[in-house]
Amino acid sequence: MNVVRDRIARRAAALVAAGREHDVHRAIRIAAESLGFMRGAPLPSDGEVRRHLQGMAQEALGAEGYRARVDDTLAFAAEAMELLERAFMGRTLLCGRGARGQFDGGAELHVRLYARADLADVARVLVDAGFDEPAFETADTVHGKANRLRTAQDGIALAVIRCLPEWWGAREEDLVTGRRTATRTLDELRDSLPPAQG
Repeated sequence: MNVVRDRIARRAAALVAAGREHDVHRAIRIAAESLGFMRGAPLPSDGEVRRHLQGMAQEALGAEGYRARVDDTLAFAAEAMELLERAFMGRTLLCGRGARGQFDGGAELHVRLYARADLADVARVLVDAGFDEPAFETADTVHGKANRLRTAQDGIALAVIRCLPEWWGAREEDLVTGRRTATRTLDELRDSLPPAQG
């Protein structure tokens, strides 16, 4: 990485870690401006900033504390997925950065619910379980339009996108780009957790 990009990435990570900015991409722009770099400066990727955030978290928590935080977040994902599978007799999938156990930089858990369920019913089940009132969106996917909700509980953000059961065959593909993405089923997630959390 070049020196300018690294300085910007470190400053952006510090902004996010301090809670002064929650969006990594916006933190990069603010960091570049605060360091005197204007248009044309080689900006770091969101991933480069998140690697600095990961290093900062590991330094602050220690290796065991950091791993425990990742395991706690994955256990939270497993609980949410189990709740949805039981309520709607469908299958769930944890996707993207969350499936890789990467939660630095304001990561959101992305869960797909493969079921013929009304999104209002999904919201009700989550709110009844203690999640915040959700926001609703429509997402354009490679399969067509899909409904999604965003909510949170205990500071952990959760996005649930309702997928038709027949989309399960393409489950390892990103819904927007169609490229391969990291995924974990509920069983795979449980198997990856320490016994007390699975």
